[in-house]
Amino acid sequence: DVELRSVGPTLGERALETSLWAAGIGILLILIFMVICYRLPGVMADIALIAYIAIVTFIMSWFRINLSLPGIAGIILSVGMAVDANVIIFARMKEELALGKTVRSAVEAVFNRAFIAILDANVTTMIAAVVLYYFGTGPIQGFAITLAIGTVVSMFSAIVVTKFLLRQMVGLKLHNPSLYGVKGGADRV
Repeated sequence: DVELRSVGPTLGERALETSLWAAGIGILLILIFMVICYRLPGVMADIALIAYIAIVTFIMSWFRINLSLPGIAGIILSVGMAVDANVIIFARMKEELALGKTVRSAVEAVFNRAFIAILDANVTTMIAAVVLYYFGTGPIQGFAITLAIGTVVSMFSAIVVTKFLLRQMVGLKLHNPSLYGVKGGADRV
C-alpha cells in the first residue's frame, strides 16, 4: 500500500510550531511539578529528564529520523513514561523515608522495589509500539518508532541516570527527610 498525505506549507509549519511550543510548555510544567512534589529528588528527576531529552534528540539526529506530528506525539508520550518512572521511584522513596529508614537504605530499597513496576510499564509500551509499527502504515509507524526509542531511553534514564544521581546525592550527606518531601524528622544517616 502506498499512502500520500499533503499538507500546505503554511498549515504544516504552524502545526509543527504549535506542537513544539506545547511540548516545551508541558516539559517546563513537569520540571516545576517534580521539584514542588519531590524537592531534592525532583531536582534530580529534572536533571535525568533533561538528559533523557538530550539522548532522544541525539538518537533522532544520529539516525536522521524525520519527525512528523505523530512522531512528535510519540516523543511526548515517552516523556510521560520517563516522568512516570521517576514518580514511581520518588513516591516509593518518600514511603521508605516515612517508615524511618535512612536516606542511603531508602535509595537502595527504592530501586529494588520500583524496578518491577518500571519494567512492566516499559515492556507493555514496547509491545504496543511493536504492534503499531507492524500493523500500521506511514504516520502510525513514525509514532511507533519514536515511542519505542523514547521508551528504551526512558528505561535507561530511570534505572541508570536517576539511580546514579540519587547515589551521588547520598554522598553529599543531605540526610534531612524534609529535603525529600517527607514531613518532620531529623537528619538520618
